[in-house]
Amino acid sequence: MAKWLITGGVAILVALVVLLWLEMRPDEPAPVVHRSAAPAPQVAVVAAPVPVPVAPTAPAEAATAPAAEPQVPPGKLDPRSDEFFYKFDEVVPQRLTRNAARCYEGRHGSLHRNQKLSLRFKTRIVNGEVSIHDVTIKESTISDAALETCFLQEVQRSSWKDSQLPDWEQDDEVVLRPERGMKKFWKDNIDYVGAEAPRQ
Repeated sequence: MAKWLITGGVAILVALVVLLWLEMRPDEPAPVVHRSAAPAPQVAVVAAPVPVPVAPTAPAEAATAPAAEPQVPPGKLDPRSDEFFYKFDEVVPQRLTRNAARCYEGRHGSLHRNQKLSLRFKTRIVNGEVSIHDVTIKESTISDAALETCFLQEVQRSSWKDSQLPDWEQDDEVVLRPERGMKKFWKDNIDYVGAEAPRQ
């Protein structure tokens, strides 16, 4: 029995020595990581685009039609026509100059041939009646206030009738040149032309 006790004591002693040795042994070193090694590339996961339903586009709105051309009453001239130009636009400065020429009768030669008076005004046609409104002086090289006033008043009083003209209104200007453009409307010249009527 003593033999078994000795054998058991030796076995316990060996077990204690092995345990002490295991406890005293240093920890295993951590694995070595080389700093120069590049980190493993990260792969970005991109979600596939989700198709978005597109609403069908509405048909394009029809382009707004241009404003209807004003209807010209029967028997009246179209304001865009050549006839209107010849019967109105060309007539206005002649009529106004002829009427203003009354103010210069008996004064021929008193102004320089380049002296002039520029007037602004509105021309209005209603039922074939042409009238002049809002006459103002735009520019003047005539140094005679009384003559300027007379010209302005004669222009403003001007009116005539032409049944072919449509209702119309426009801004306009006229340049009165007493010694040039007005010359043919002087009474002396009109009387002289009348005296030369062709013989029958």
